[in-house]
Amino acid sequence: MIRRIGLILLLQTLALLAMVAIKQWTLSTGTEILLETQPIDPRSLFGGDYVQLNYAISRLRPAELEGDDTFDREAIYVVLAKGERYWQALSIHHERPEVPPDRVVIKGRVQFVQEGSWNPVTGKQELAKELNVHYGIENYFVPEGEGKALENPKSGEKVEIQVAVDSLGNCGIKGVLINGQPRYRERLF
Repeated sequence: MIRRIGLILLLQTLALLAMVAIKQWTLSTGTEILLETQPIDPRSLFGGDYVQLNYAISRLRPAELEGDDTFDREAIYVVLAKGERYWQALSIHHERPEVPPDRVVIKGRVQFVQEGSWNPVTGKQELAKELNVHYGIENYFVPEGEGKALENPKSGEKVEIQVAVDSLGNCGIKGVLINGQPRYRERLF
C-alpha cells in the first residue's frame, strides 16, 4: 500500500515537472515575436492577480487571409510574418504548414465563429465571417494590484506582448512591454 502511494506521488510530481519543462522549452527555444494587443473589453475587468489580453491576431477573417476558409470550434494553425513592428497573420490552416525561415506558425483554437460583426470604424454591421481564436496566451499573471494598469493603460501608453513560439506552434508569453520598454519578464524562478 505504501509503495502504491509513493508511486502515485512520484507520477504526479513527474507530471508537474514535465509541464514546467515543456513550457520552459518553448520559452527558451521558441522564436520571439512581438504581438499587438487590442483594447480590452471593459466588461472583462481585472480579476485576481492576472490581466486578460486580446490580440490583433485573435480575430481573423478567412476572406482576408490565404489558406483554408471553413472552420468550426477546432484547432487552427496561423502563419505569421513580421510586419513593420508586429507579427501579422498571413494565412490559416487546419494542418501545420511548412513555412520559410522568416515566418512562424502559431497554434490556436477557434473559440467561436461569428457570421457578421459590427465595425466600429464604419458604424455598420458587416457580413464578413470572423474567427475568434485563443492561443493560450490570453491571461498573464502579474504582482497583486498591478493588473489594472495593463488592462487600462494611461493615455499614450502602448502594451505589447513578447511571445515565444516553438517549432510545433506552441507559444508562451515571454514578456510584457509598455511603450517598448520591458515591464515584466517570464522567469522560471
